[in-house]
Amino acid sequence: MGLDMYLNGKAFLWTDWDKPENNLQRDGYRVREITLELGYWRKHPDLHGYIVETFAKGVDNCEEINLTAENMIQIIAAIKDRQLPHTEGFFFGASDGSEDTATIEIFLKAIKWLEGVAAPRMAKNITPLGHGMVMAEVDIETVKTIKESREVVYRASW
Repeated sequence: MGLDMYLNGKAFLWTDWDKPENNLQRDGYRVREITLELGYWRKHPDLHGYIVETFAKGVDNCEEINLTAENMIQIIAAIKDRQLPHTEGFFFGASDGSEDTATIEIFLKAIKWLEGVAAPRMAKNITPLGHGMVMAEVDIETVKTIKESREVVYRASW
């Protein structure tokens, strides 16, 4: 029990209708989405409270909250400026500031991933799509190129 917080990166793979052999497959099925765990926190309620209040209009229903690169920059600034609100909840634990450096690093890496620079040798033709998403061509193998859209989402459970 307690507050578990996840920052996930989702890569939505576009279908190559002209060359179906280029579509990534797993167990004989086409892969449509790949989810990466970009960050995880156990009981960091102040960060949770800030994200819910700022990006989900204060509605905390354990639902995914999309975060743009600009949103994550705002979160980093709030951490650096000690602007995270004191937040309490059932078995939420307490934030003590010791997690700040690691949290900032997680968000910086998430921004790089979202913008397609986490693996610069793989990503090319990176295009911002708005609403926290980018489109990029990614070389999966030397003979395959797929296009993907990316987004970063925050979700908590307790």
